[in-house]
Amino acid sequence: MGEIKEGDTLFKFIIEMKCPIHGFERFEVKVIKKFNMNSHEIKPRIRSRPVPGSISRLYVGRNVSEKEAIKFLLDHLYKTGLWNRVMAIRIEFM
Repeated sequence: MGEIKEGDTLFKFIIEMKCPIHGFERFEVKVIKKFNMNSHEIKPRIRSRPVPGSISRLYVGRNVSEKEAIKFLLDHLYKTGLWNRVMAIRIEFM
């Protein structure tokens, strides 16, 4: 493994959810390292599909740990009320 550069994808979450319309939805959330932001900041990029209010990317500062990014995503799912629809979450490291 080489050195981590700005804009590199550190890992991604693959989230599987029950959907009242389609029955099943699967989407991924990429965690991307950014150096031009606060070193301890986590900034989500919100999308409208497949589930309104879900996150497509998490931009993280250079000093954010994997545990902090995981905790941020889980807290977001709880706060938006999507947690009770989540069937599975996998983490794939790049």
